[in-house]
Amino acid sequence: MFRLLLLVHLTFLLLPQPSGAQEVGRPLPLSDHLATGDDYMGIRLLGALSLQGREALAELSDLAWDEDEGILYSVTDRGRLLHLLPVIEQDRLVNIKLLRHFDLLDETGKKLRKSERDAEGLALEQSDNGVAGDSLLAVSFEGHNRVALYSAEGEFRRSVKMPKVLRDPKLYKSGNKGLEALARHREFGYITGPEMAKERGAIPLFSQTGQRWYYRPLEPNGAVVALEALDDGTLLILERAFSSIFEPLVISLSSSRPTKANTDSALETRLLARFDNSQGWRTQNFEGLTRYRGNRFFMVSDDGGESFLQTQLLYFEIR
Repeated sequence: MFRLLLLVHLTFLLLPQPSGAQEVGRPLPLSDHLATGDDYMGIRLLGALSLQGREALAELSDLAWDEDEGILYSVTDRGRLLHLLPVIEQDRLVNIKLLRHFDLLDETGKKLRKSERDAEGLALEQSDNGVAGDSLLAVSFEGHNRVALYSAEGEFRRSVKMPKVLRDPKLYKSGNKGLEALARHREFGYITGPEMAKERGAIPLFSQTGQRWYYRPLEPNGAVVALEALDDGTLLILERAFSSIFEPLVISLSSSRPTKANTDSALETRLLARFDNSQGWRTQNFEGLTRYRGNRFFMVSDDGGESFLQTQLLYFEIR
């Protein structure tokens, strides 16, 4: 058995690797009380990393896994698209490689202007159809609120038609509370919405096909920072709640089920996990989420470009 494992390992080493690929992960204990492999609420912890060593790893906003290409994509507040490769051993996240990165481009092939490059949400088309090289990346932007399709190298393909209300500045609490989250639902197409409600209360979520639902935050000052749609129609919602440095940062993950029958009403939700940094969690500004394989997922935090914060990557399983 040892000789077989050695042969497999050596074969992997001989496979062509992307030029300049660099391991950028460092093991990260996220809890004072729990370790990798432990169950917590509705999830199982499968490893966490701090991503370090490259300027491109700053301000990650969202993630999306491409099964056909075997690549974990990420977009950033700075208008970059990253190609990452998670290293999974014995069902645990042990490292991650930065393969390459690109600037997101406009219709003319130029780098997006600063006022238009705040990429926040990410979802994929044609990423699990068995065809290599045809994936399209849907990106939602904050500030100049819009959704657009890109190639895997950051080249603009076309705009995505969404409800007109999303272009109305009056929908948003502020210019920095725009289309933070994006998911591609099997029935309703793309789903997105403002990060926070303009007034206190439920946050509206809009579908590409015209439906609207409302998400009631679980915490005071809760904001929708990531969405992920599953094959069965379930919608995962990542919420971040932060009031001030004198109050705890709380990250909540819940599931819901948008349908035609419950449009224009508040979604019923089921809490899967709650991370409160006043209760032994070292979690920071998590705002990206994607399904990996099966019931396993990645979450990523945005370090805001600050040296005192981390880009954290969490691997977990929903039980």
